[in-house]
Amino acid sequence: MNEELTELRKISKILTMVNAETIEDELGKYATTDERKKIWVLIDGKRMSKDIATSSGVTRRAVDLFLKSLEVAELIESEWGKPPKRIIDFVPASWLDLIKPDEVKPEETAQKEVSQTNEPNK
Repeated sequence: MNEELTELRKISKILTMVNAETIEDELGKYATTDERKKIWVLIDGKRMSKDIATSSGVTRRAVDLFLKSLEVAELIESEWGKPPKRIIDFVPASWLDLIKPDEVKPEETAQKEVSQTNEPNK
């Protein structure tokens, strides 16, 4: 069972990387402002909406309204009394630049580095 779960995670990661541009475009339909992009970055399954509001500099009401729209769109899971969690664990690299380095998880920093190495030279 553990081996199967590991394989599924690998497949999920590969699919996310291959479809990163499409996923970013879809997320961009909801995260239409820098503030909303910051909120998306900060959704990690550990921070409550009040913590996301504090870290992002956005009001708690604005965070809660955005979280509700993401939940309706089935982009996050949000149970009462628990922190919201992204269903697709993907953060566009450019969105990470909106957050102070001490607010970003180590996994997101690694993901940013992977995203940047996959970008074609311009």
